[in-house]
Amino acid sequence: MTVDHDLEEIVDLFAIGRPMRNAGLMPVKVATLPLRKAVAVVIEDWSDDKFRQLSAVIQRQAGPAIRSLDDIRHLYDCACADTGCHRRPARPADP
Repeated sequence: MTVDHDLEEIVDLFAIGRPMRNAGLMPVKVATLPLRKAVAVVIEDWSDDKFRQLSAVIQRQAGPAIRSLDDIRHLYDCACADTGCHRRPARPADP
């Protein structure tokens, strides 16, 4: 199934703290902003901190959270291309 992502949808961006900073690894809300900006923050602003990129969670109001860095990168590519964006097809299960 393909689901459209509205790049202007307002979302909450969360980061999961490092174990030394937050023993419970509780998500910390970073900002509420359009999906287009949220993916840019993860890919551009957090590019020097790979752990932070991998620990990004984008909570959508209109659908499931976006937790995969691959999905965030895909949405970032769509935003840069300024095209409508569809969720990437599901990957085949590993054997």
